[in-house]
Amino acid sequence: MGDICEFVGGRRPRLPHMRACPMPVRKRLNLVGPAVAFVTTTVYDWQPVLTREDVAPKVTGQLKETLSVFRVAVFGWVIMPSHVHLLLGFPEIENLSRCVQSFKSLSSRRIKELRLEELARNDYKLWRPRFDDLIICTETQYNIKMEYIHNNPVKAGLVSKAEDWPYSSAVDWLTERRGLLGIDKEHKWLAKK
Repeated sequence: MGDICEFVGGRRPRLPHMRACPMPVRKRLNLVGPAVAFVTTTVYDWQPVLTREDVAPKVTGQLKETLSVFRVAVFGWVIMPSHVHLLLGFPEIENLSRCVQSFKSLSSRRIKELRLEELARNDYKLWRPRFDDLIICTETQYNIKMEYIHNNPVKAGLVSKAEDWPYSSAVDWLTERRGLLGIDKEHKWLAKK
């Protein structure tokens, strides 16, 4: 795929001033206010159910709704069969845990209704109880995570080109088309505050 700076029109993302942080761990820093975060959450027992035709619309729909309620900007995202990666702008980073837990809880309820055989042995639990997050402190970190997100389906052998994966922001960044979630390409998320 190359450098993520090969965006449509050759625009490089301009990030707001990144705060210098000695450790990229939100809980230990006790951060408040605006911040960019890379978030990963995984399906219980890594069951590959998220991209099934009956599940994917529920996951993307709930993700879109939750991020809207919490007024979170989406820069990059990918839904893989067994996990989700997100690159998000939080006006109030202290809401990160509540936002992710809300998404996981509400999407679990929607998908539990499907009574998926793959999840039956775990009493239809969809998500692992925890999630991982990394506060993005530099433009270099941002670029690395964005490229990682977009290359994930290619590395997994699901598609040959990142923009062909339907559950990703690659289509927004690498083509003129729009993907399933609204992407904040201009990084206007702080102006909404």
